Order: sequence, then C-alpha cells, then structure tokens
Amino acid sequence: MPIFDYENLRSLCVPLPEDIRILKDHGELEEAIRLCEKRMGEDIPESLREKLSVEVEILKRLPADFPYSFDEAFAACRALLPDMTKEEFAALRDEGRIDWIYLHGEPRYFRRCAQTLVDASTRSRRSLILLGKMKEGDPVPVSEGSRKVRAAMDRVIQTGREAWKFRIRASLKIQDTAFRPGKVRVWLPFPKPCGQISGIRLVEASSPSAVIAPEDAPQRTICFTEDLAENKAFCAEYEFVSTTVYNDLWTQDAPIHRRDGDPAPTKEDLAEDLPHILFSPFLCTLAEEIAKGKTTDLEKARAVYDYITKKVKYSYQRAYFLHESIAEYTAANGKGDCGMQALLFITLCRILGIPARWQSSLQVRTNEAGCHDWAQFYLPEYGWLTADPSYGGGAYDAGDEVKRRFYFGNMDPFRMVANSVFMRNFTPAMEYLRKDPYDNQVGEAAYEDRSLTDGELETEQKVTLCEKLDD
Repeated sequence: MPIFDYENLRSLCVPLPEDIRILKDHGELEEAIRLCEKRMGEDIPESLREKLSVEVEILKRLPADFPYSFDEAFAACRALLPDMTKEEFAALRDEGRIDWIYLHGEPRYFRRCAQTLVDASTRSRRSLILLGKMKEGDPVPVSEGSRKVRAAMDRVIQTGREAWKFRIRASLKIQDTAFRPGKVRVWLPFPKPCGQISGIRLVEASSPSAVIAPEDAPQRTICFTEDLAENKAFCAEYEFVSTTVYNDLWTQDAPIHRRDGDPAPTKEDLAEDLPHILFSPFLCTLAEEIAKGKTTDLEKARAVYDYITKKVKYSYQRAYFLHESIAEYTAANGKGDCGMQALLFITLCRILGIPARWQSSLQVRTNEAGCHDWAQFYLPEYGWLTADPSYGGGAYDAGDEVKRRFYFGNMDPFRMVANSVFMRNFTPAMEYLRKDPYDNQVGEAAYEDRSLTDGELETEQKVTLCEKLDD
C-alpha cells in the first residue's frame, strides 16, 4: 500500500475543525499540527481523518513560502523598485497584489512578492512606471521571446497553420548537500502525443534504467531508478513537433478547421474533480452570471474567457499544495497564476456543461523552456480547442485585443505537453507526497524513504533545436 494515498487530496474540501482553523489563521502552526495529530487518534469520520493528515503536511510546508517580515518584504521590493514607498507597498498589499499570512500572530509576506510586482510587469503598467521603464501613456515594452511568439501568432492567423520541431534536454540533479548514497528514483516530464504534439522521439537518456510511461498516462514521464554511490545528473533529450491550427471564434461564419488526433470527451471532462475543480454554490452562481443571455456553448465559453482575462489579474502564488480549492480561491480573490486561471476556466466551463480539461508542461523559447499551464475545451463542430487565459489577460492589460482573442481557441506552437489531467500520480507511481502533487513540469525525485523538496533539486530544460518546419 502506498505510504501516501493521493486520493486523500480530495479531502481538502472537508472543513477544518474550528479550533484548528483558528490556530492556522492566526499562524500558530505547531499547535495546529499538534491538534490535527491528536484528533487523528480519535474516533472521527474517515474523510476528516484524511483531511487532517493532508493538513499536517500543508502546515509543515506553509512557512517556507512566507519568510519575510513587513520590513524584509519592503526591502526586497525596494531592491527591484527603488522608488517604491511604504505607502505604495501597503496599497499594493491592500489591492491583493502582495500575498501574506499570519505566523505566530505577525504578518509574514510571500517569498516572491517582489517578482510578482516586477516579473509580471508586462501585465502591470504601475510596476513598470515605478521601475522607471515607462511613463503614463507609453506602450508596454515587449521582450524578444514575446516578439517571436507574436510573429508566429500573426503568421498562424494569416496562413491557418504552423509547425515547429524542438529538441529539449531535461535534467535533474540532487543538490550535493541533500545527496546520500543509495537507491534514487527520478521522474522527468516527457512529451505526450495529442492534437498539438507529434513526432516524439527519445534522442538520448543518461541511464539504461530509463522507462517511458505509456502514451495515455495522464502525467507522462521518463523514469530512472538507480543505486548511486556518487551524485550525478539524470538527463533525457527528446524531440517533438508542435503544430497549431487556427480557428477564429469571434467572427461569424469563419471557416472551421478541426484538429485530428484527440479523443472524444469523456464524462470526466464534465465532472467535478475535487478539491480544485469544485462546483461550489459560489462558482455555480458565478457561472450563471457570466453566461446569462448566452445560448450556445461557444458563446458561454467565450464569456468565461472574457471574464477571466478582464477580471482576474496575474499573480505569482504560494505552492498549489498550500491552497484548499484553487478555482474558488482564484474567483474569490480575482488573482492567480497561469494554472490557477486555467483551473477556473475549466471549472466554469464544466459547470456550464462544456467539456474542458487541463494541459501543461513547458513554454519553449530559443534556448530554454519555462513552466506553463493552460486549458482545453470542446465544441462538437471544432473538436478540442485550447485556451490560455493568462496569456489573454496579459494581452488585455497591454491593450492587444488581437492577441487576447487569439488565445481563445488557439495556441502558439511554442509548447510541450506532458500533462493532460491535474492531480494524478505517475506511471510508475511515486509512493510519497511529491513536492508538487498536482502537476509535473520540471521533475520529481525520491529516496527509498521520502520524496525530495524543491530546495533539494537542481533542474534545467535546455532547448537544443528550435526550427520552423516548411508547410
């Protein structure tokens, strides 16, 4: 029997007992853990026991994401935004742009609070003004990578199709300070065939122990199992072709281009998937409000996309494992990163009877690849279509309506898909609670007695081939 049962994650929907909730909200985490462990030894409902066992792990991980006092967080922001005042910092916090919690009754601030204001600055005119990179009325600057993606987007709109071939070398190494000799198992993301992704080929693996998960694995990996005497990196280099086909979902009677290679929707694509795809009263009411007056599935899905891209602001977030219900949090707070916005889109579409599902892994650039999540939704006349609310929201903030509309129904070709379902174990399974039990973008590792944490791993995704294919 697995040491950690991933089905227990669904129990996050179970409410915490009031006294434990009070302790958690006030930041008395050690006391909250003590009460959780005490209650688990009592005669309580099994669902509550599962909830408390997961909650103990959350409480142990929570402080690492919130290391800063007010002065330390302000100093971190001032290092990147030299003209920021304490009043502006407080105002951004009150706007929900800076995440914080209580620890032992004192406010503690999110470790990426400064990056939230700066790295997401293409969505934040105010941050760029504070940085001195633009003035009121100036256009938002665009990076070289963004220009490349935009050029491909424009070509796709004109030609209807574009394909690129990529080769990526993914690697994972245990930090020397965390390494110990013995059996190690490593899982690296591996491309999953779907409507966008084809031509998958393993070029090289660093070990003959490598096992590639089946094509239908919900989170596809290449897994290594070795008994190490000395530390080393685990590597896999693979190729794939990413193809995008264009559909204009905003113009009446625009031509339809169906995409082959994807299976028909299943009942799971319309169902709750607790705890994060949750049909709560709040989300059901919100979906009804958004879709009011809309009659077709296309109109309803488009209304959901409009709502998220215009109302939900991009924001770096604490680890997903630290959230109890991601879609509900994103809607209630009006903020979230790419995966949180995708989960809200999926949830609202399913509530409205539109099949929707998860996709994630990498966004690819010339030399390197970064983590990214997005969504898919199904319309019978089109088949499966992609939607990237976070890209659409960035385009909305930049005043680029052409780009915003493109990412409803379409995707640039600079993507690698490894995951098609949120919150699933690997094949072969990991027996322990992963550092990210919900998704897999850069890899995971485990000893025989425990999994390894973010701070114990070094990961890299290097692009070794990036070429446009001729039509």
